[in-house]
Amino acid sequence: MTKTLIAFGTRYGATHKSSEVIAKVLKEKFNHEIELVKLSSETENVDLSNFDNVIVGTSIAMFSWTKRAKKFLKNDFSGKKLFVFISSAALTYAALEKGEMEKYEKHKGRFLDKVVKKNANVKPTSTAVFGGWIKKGKTEEFSLFNWKEEDMVKWAEEIGKLTE
Repeated sequence: MTKTLIAFGTRYGATHKSSEVIAKVLKEKFNHEIELVKLSSETENVDLSNFDNVIVGTSIAMFSWTKRAKKFLKNDFSGKKLFVFISSAALTYAALEKGEMEKYEKHKGRFLDKVVKKNANVKPTSTAVFGGWIKKGKTEEFSLFNWKEEDMVKWAEEIGKLTE
């Protein structure tokens, strides 16, 4: 059985929800054994030796990754398939939704590709950009919501095929 770790940093919950969708698809459609880890001070020393694949996800807010996800990306992923995604409701995904491909590529390069290249010791097998949500404060209302479950399902199916 293929063992996959999904480690994520989140601010408003979209990255957590995206990680759960990816986990469900990999488990149900591809029979992966999944461990889902919300990165925190208690999860800094995750033992990667038991995993065939590692998926790292983070939200993007204030133009940056979550601190723990960025730190986690510095682990040694040698011998593993690495997959990385960002939840970027305001800039990257918004540009993609509007068909502004030049802007999308610029933001993807800045918030995903450059960070991964600088911090990860292996090239990811695949990367993805998802939408997300931004809350209007402590209320349940959103000032921006462009999270689409079908994006995670599609990417998880790609991962499943790449890890068979």
